[in-house]
Amino acid sequence: MRRSAKLCVALLFAALVLSPLGSLYSPNKAEAGELPAPQLVTDAWMFMAAYKADPETLKALLPPGLEPNPAGHIVINMYTVPTATQTSGFGAYTLTYLTVELKDQDSYVLGSDTTIPGRYFVQYFNSSPTMREYTKKIGIPAQEGMTTTTVKDGKLTAVLTVGGKPLIEATADVGSELGNFGGGHLNYFGLITSEKDGKTMSQVVKYPIPWVGGTVEMKNPKIKFNVPEDHLLNKIKPLSETPDWAIWTKGSFVYPQYVVVSEFTPDAKN
Repeated sequence: MRRSAKLCVALLFAALVLSPLGSLYSPNKAEAGELPAPQLVTDAWMFMAAYKADPETLKALLPPGLEPNPAGHIVINMYTVPTATQTSGFGAYTLTYLTVELKDQDSYVLGSDTTIPGRYFVQYFNSSPTMREYTKKIGIPAQEGMTTTTVKDGKLTAVLTVGGKPLIEATADVGSELGNFGGGHLNYFGLITSEKDGKTMSQVVKYPIPWVGGTVEMKNPKIKFNVPEDHLLNKIKPLSETPDWAIWTKGSFVYPQYVVVSEFTPDAKN
């Protein structure tokens, strides 16, 4: 399914390791590694796509106050940052994450009437121990995983490997000329659970991500899952190997402070 060039560019970025707040709406330094916020990542090549998944599963994965977008999408991003100098502090890493596309949480594309649905993190596989520790503290469900992306003879292959086993493979035919440059903002969301006054409390947090970048031509994208039946990835696998949209992009983005948007006790979800 084709969309405008600016929309396609917008649908990419955010690798997303974001820094915590000391109190509601009040920015503070990151606890992990004492890295200050914000942090910058530049020139990352990313395979990003949206595919339809089971709508009841998507609804069940969200905390109170967030609803699935009617399109019923999971948005997946698979990418690598091969050199430490592409970042302002995180160093080299690889990442695959999956998010539920949200209703009524849109962000903007510069110079366009297009808006992009927000996204809630449900899976996040990072190769860097430092980044896994950092992201867990700020509401992102980080776990270990290695992502590779290769382009050979115009064929892109992106693979997520966890525990020595390839779980997700994406392929596409891609061009080499970068264009369709743009910028804007994306709204990502996570969940922090902690003890407060002797009670377990959960906070829905928002990560507003600024980005700039471009895309190359892409054809014939496919996404395949090879996961155990009891793995969460199996519950959010694509209903079809062909995604509704996909892009191969090169972009830069900032990891900002998060903002707490709501609080609740875990029982409130039931």
